[in-house]
This record gives sequence, C-alpha cells and structure tokens, in this order.
Amino acid sequence: MHQKYLKQLIILVLLLTLSGLNILCTQQAVDDVSISQAQVDAHIKYLASDDLKGRDPFSEDIHMAEDYIAMQFREAGLKAFDRFPDYRHTFTHLYRDRRNPDDPGTEYTLTNIVGYLEGLDPKLKDEFLIFGAHHDHLGIGGNGEDTIYNGAEDNASGTTAIIALADYFAAHGDNNRSIIFITFSAEERGMIGSHRFVQDLPVEKDQIVAMINFEMIGKPSDDGKPVCYVTGWNRSDLGEILQKSVSDAPLQIIHGPEITDRLFFASDNISFARAGIVAHTIAGIQSTGDSLTHHVDDEYETLDIANMTAIICGVATASQSLISGKETPRLLQPVE
Repeated sequence: MHQKYLKQLIILVLLLTLSGLNILCTQQAVDDVSISQAQVDAHIKYLASDDLKGRDPFSEDIHMAEDYIAMQFREAGLKAFDRFPDYRHTFTHLYRDRRNPDDPGTEYTLTNIVGYLEGLDPKLKDEFLIFGAHHDHLGIGGNGEDTIYNGAEDNASGTTAIIALADYFAAHGDNNRSIIFITFSAEERGMIGSHRFVQDLPVEKDQIVAMINFEMIGKPSDDGKPVCYVTGWNRSDLGEILQKSVSDAPLQIIHGPEITDRLFFASDNISFARAGIVAHTIAGIQSTGDSLTHHVDDEYETLDIANMTAIICGVATASQSLISGKETPRLLQPVE
C-alpha cells in the first residue's frame, strides 16, 4: 500500500459503508442481491475523479486506482493467489513507441489486480469463470484548460462492474465454480496487462470455462434502457447463454452491429481468445459511437449510474448458469 494514499482510501471505504447500501437491484434482476446504485456510484466517482489524474499505466498515479481495487477485493473477502500476493500480479514491460523506430524503449513496472472466490462443488471448483476489465486510461495531456483524461466510461465503468460483482458473489457464497476477478493495466497501450496475465495464468488454461470482459457500460440506449452487446458473438455460444439467462432481467444482451465483431479484437478479451479460451467483451450500446471516447470530457457527470447498476445486476443474473455449472460455453470460431 502506498502510505500517502492510505488515509484517503480509508475515508472512501467509510463513505461506501454509509452510502445507502440497502438500495438494491430490483427483484426482477436478482433476488436479495447486494449491488446498489449508491455502491456503484461511489466506486466510479472515485475511479474517474481528478485525484487519479487519468490513470496512466506508466505513471505513479495508477497506484491509487490499484490500491483502491485491491482494498475492495480484500474487503469483499476474495482470496489472493499465492503467486500474486496482496492481489497484485506485478511484472516489468519494455515499452517502445511504435511511431519512433529509433526508440530504445523504457522499462515499466505494471500491475494487474487479481482475486478469486473458490467454488463450493468438490469437482467444479477446479473450473474457473473470469470477470475482467482494464483499470488504466490515458493520463494527462492536451493544451486546453482541462488536461485530465478521466476515462469515466472508458473504463472506470468496467472496473466498477468488477468490484461490484466481486462483492456480490462473495456475499452470496453460492458459486459452484471458482471465479477470478481481475482488472488489467495498460490496455490502452496494447492490451499489455491481459497479454501478460495469460502468460502467467495462476491456473491451467483448460480449467478456464470463459472470460467475460467489461468495456464502457455507463450509458443507456436512446430510449433509456440498459442494453449491451457481446463482441464476436458467433465465435462461441457464450452470448446465447447469457441472453437466455437474462430473459427475466431488465438488461438486454444483443448481438450488435457488424462493428462489434471487429471490436472483438480491440479489448482485453482478445488476449484470452488468442490462447483458445472462450472470451468476449460486454459493452454498452453507446460505446461504438461515443464521441467522448479518449476525450477529456469523458467524465463521471456524463454517465447514467442507474443504467450501470442495471447492467451489472443483469450480468450477475445472466452468469448464474455459468457459475452454477449448468452451462459450459463452446468455442465455435477460434482466433487464427
């Protein structure tokens, strides 16, 4: 823990505790679920705040986000893998600017945040479902009055989903399969964190049932409804499983337009898919054409927190058949 941030993080945790956690998802989504709009709001308000200075993975500022996420995993009661103590998968990466062929490169120390819940079933606990999202963004830049790329939608929203789902599933404690929760560093620099995690998997690759990635879930459809698409829909039957399982929830999970098949290659799911793992991204319906993507105006105030909460609750519902062991996704079109 970086000590200069400890006091600030403790205050934030106290605020979370007192921020009305009794405001729950609707009965229609998940019975007795412990994901509240107030909880979601508190997490993303911090992760997208100016204090974190845009979460550049190559800056010291990223540690504030990583410390916060690790604290939430600890508070939820997640276990840490022996090889990733204190929920940290730390590694070095030599980064070269592709625009400069003469760049000798700079070595950075990067950190993914990883925790897990062990499954209850004696056999199924050796199978793992992964929920992931990247916690980095673009940092500081530009010449205008506002120079902080807060990355509220991209991807504090996805990171918030991972924290909320970790808390939810830990509180319920009824998962037959084991669940890994991870937030990746340096996605914006070329999916560096997820690529390295796949190289350093804490379990065998064939133990992983599926990887569900989150990107940009903070904005509703034009008619105000929570709608998400699954990238690369036809590459496995995961989208169909989720769609079928979410039928009674307010969330709509759809195939999406043609661009969503190309976006299958544009987020951290692709690191897993290239390793032969069923892996897709769940993204908000507005994410394909959001004019604020990679813009300093991607701020907390532009998000619909009620919509985010409905999406997270809906995914909690949709993934129940995977976590219980009733459904196992099939890979239909491997990445060549």
